[in-house]
Amino acid sequence: MTLLLLLQALAQTAPGASPTAATETLPDATADTPRATRSPADVPTEPPSPIHGYVDLHIHIAAHLAVPVYGKGPDAPIPDQQSAKHALRPQIFTEQLAQPGPAILVSLAYANPFATDFESRRAMRARIERQLAYVDDFAARHADVFAIARSPEEARDILASGRKAIVHGIEGATKILDGADDARHWAARGVAVITPVHLADNFIGGAWCQGGSLFLLNVPGCWREALAPARHGLTKKGGQRVTELVEAGIIVDLAHSSHASFAEILPILRDHQVAPVYTHAIPVGVRRDPIAMTDTEYRQILELGGLVAVTSNRSHIRPKPVPVGLPPDHCADSLDDFRLHWDYFVSLAPQAALAWGSDFQGGVDHPRPIYGREGCLPLPAGDTDSFDVFGLAHPGLVEPMFTKMAAQGANRGPLDRSAEQFLQIWARARAAAKPQTAAPSPSAG
Repeated sequence: MTLLLLLQALAQTAPGASPTAATETLPDATADTPRATRSPADVPTEPPSPIHGYVDLHIHIAAHLAVPVYGKGPDAPIPDQQSAKHALRPQIFTEQLAQPGPAILVSLAYANPFATDFESRRAMRARIERQLAYVDDFAARHADVFAIARSPEEARDILASGRKAIVHGIEGATKILDGADDARHWAARGVAVITPVHLADNFIGGAWCQGGSLFLLNVPGCWREALAPARHGLTKKGGQRVTELVEAGIIVDLAHSSHASFAEILPILRDHQVAPVYTHAIPVGVRRDPIAMTDTEYRQILELGGLVAVTSNRSHIRPKPVPVGLPPDHCADSLDDFRLHWDYFVSLAPQAALAWGSDFQGGVDHPRPIYGREGCLPLPAGDTDSFDVFGLAHPGLVEPMFTKMAAQGANRGPLDRSAEQFLQIWARARAAAKPQTAAPSPSAG
């Protein structure tokens, strides 16, 4: 996200900008049938027919409802010109999203941290509900290609039918998680993944201290990180809020957590015998950056049975420092840089599943092409595919990107194990949920 997105979000939530936001009533989750819980022993650790395919752990299908620069949504006409330098332009279109690629899409609704000082709890939750409802409707309108999965079993059935499974998630818990009732509400609403903290410290814990304009969104947190990083972890109530997510059967996403928050959440997950996801990561072994994942953190996630997704955010994939020995035709900000991150994670655990976290419509640019006007080299003679010319300009080019990587020698096996790993993590999360007799409505505020 950039400073311009901040201005867009503030404009959307300024007084008079959205006259219905603060008064919109929320859907009542009590109509949902409470899901049955199962003991961990009932969850198969080795399904008889594992899914072969991959998951995008981090995509924002309904981001246009939170950030106006993303236009009118996926059903809008595809523009004549598309580019991988598209942070502030629409990136997701139905026809392209339907092309071969991820079998499972974790669509994250956006609890906008830019507007938390200006927006009531009710308005913030209404924002989330609008996005969830939009994704439900989107899948229903395109039921020949997509379907909403509210359980791992439903996801398997959807995949067996030849369609893509969309799974609900929420990025950022500010003003939407004030207690166990709220956690149970989101679980009953079909939310499988929640990221407790996002771009700024909140009532749960410390967030990344990012560079550039994003620093301005978390100035207090960056000071805490600089002065006492070991104390930049969970708040007094943060551990309880994380526990409530776990006990509602929701997967915890560790992305955006400060290193101290990360370290303090892990024991909670271990005690409940559940596994986390990390929906968009870069390794510190490739880019020395405060937000990068350490080798130890990666192994700790794998020890819990968790799953990490590699991001291709262009501002994060350039190596730092630039390694010695790169080939002379290495193209910065392209697939060549992303490949360094992918190969590094695979080298740490070749047999582990490794997912993809696109962050489409998350305010980021994606890898540019190697060839052509936006690339490093002139177009070669002979045939070139769309990825060669456009880079990762839209979701329909994800599969060509991974196909090209595999042809160049990258290990694709971990990617195609990631859908199965995600479903097993989800099954464990649901098995750890406390039994409940009714799904409450979220608290207002």
